[in-house]
Amino acid sequence: MSAARILNDLMALPPDERRAIARRVLDSVEDPIPLEVEEAQYQEVLRRLRDIEEGKEELVDWEIVQAELNAKIARHGT
Repeated sequence: MSAARILNDLMALPPDERRAIARRVLDSVEDPIPLEVEEAQYQEVLRRLRDIEEGKEELVDWEIVQAELNAKIARHGT
């Protein structure tokens, strides 16, 4: 069976089944993320949430961030 045929058959499956298969395939070819990295990332998310809840950080709407980025890009001509 060709890779194109397999891909075509997979694309006919519902999204949740495709996600499950994709995860299994990736797990078979990639090294797993070390647990300490996952834990460090989790702790960073918790720290950032605490900062937001304590008022140390402020959330900005995506539209504002996008407009600021577009303005910077326009100023630099890129």
